[in-house]
Amino acid sequence: MTIHPEQPDTAATPVAAAPARTQRASGRGTPGDGRTRRPPRRTDGFWPWLFVLPLLVGVGTFYIWPIIQTFWYSFTSWGVFGGATFSGAANYVRLLSDPQLYQSLLNTVIYTAIVLLGIPVAVWLASLLNTPGLRFAQFYRVLFFLPYVAMPAAIALVWRIMFNGDYGIVNWFLGRFGIDGPYWISTPGFALVAVSLVGLWSSLGFSMIILGAGLKDIPPELYEAAELDGASRWRQFRSVTVPLLSPSIFFVVIVTTISSFQLFDLLYAILGSTNPVIPKTMSLVFYFYSAGFIDNDKGFAAAIAMVIFVLIGIVTLVQFRFQRKWVQS
Repeated sequence: MTIHPEQPDTAATPVAAAPARTQRASGRGTPGDGRTRRPPRRTDGFWPWLFVLPLLVGVGTFYIWPIIQTFWYSFTSWGVFGGATFSGAANYVRLLSDPQLYQSLLNTVIYTAIVLLGIPVAVWLASLLNTPGLRFAQFYRVLFFLPYVAMPAAIALVWRIMFNGDYGIVNWFLGRFGIDGPYWISTPGFALVAVSLVGLWSSLGFSMIILGAGLKDIPPELYEAAELDGASRWRQFRSVTVPLLSPSIFFVVIVTTISSFQLFDLLYAILGSTNPVIPKTMSLVFYFYSAGFIDNDKGFAAAIAMVIFVLIGIVTLVQFRFQRKWVQS
């Protein structure tokens, strides 16, 4: 009897080699052949750039170029009739040694802090306006939003009358409780508080609209589950509303802080330019206006503008860094 050696199963060989051929045919290569296929390169051409070109031109013309130009002007000195001459860092040395810079910075920080106190009030009011079944909710939203779209000059004119020390309604109201109100817009300290309260009032409507939109994205099932667990209305507000509303709150904080650091029109319209409390009440932007358009020192004013630009960038960066600790994604 002859014993034949076992023959290899040649039928399985093409099947086993098929995946390798498939990989080579697709261009991916086998793990050991050292060949990899690069992803195909997109050839969109110039069409995407053509569509974004108007935006790029606008941003470059009205934002990027003025920043570059102001940065250059901050290293120059200007005469009465123009003519810039390079002066190095003299404007910055003079600025950092000027006490008015630190007074203006302190006033701006105080104003920003007072205006930011309106955000918790806006959260509470937005929650009330989103109560199911509330009648005239849209009317109340429009009523609160009107001060935000009104002209600062009109707002200032009304509040100047209300803050009048002799016949203003604010002192009349305080007098009903036996409190002798001060001359708000002509007394150092009180003038800044008065302007800050107007800023808080006028920004309340914008915050309410943004926060109200964020409240509509919160599923009502979460409140129903919290109510079944025995959570009170305050506990639902603290444990459900505020955490889920934190992205909207963060956005409002950023926008309010940036706009507060740019305080000028409201302060100028309420106090005027000849008020004796201006040196103790002026903001950073008012300080820039005074240097550039009253003293006609454009190089020094450009240095102030660059300091404002850097301060806003630092504050915004810090807020973005700390938002990871309290903003729920």
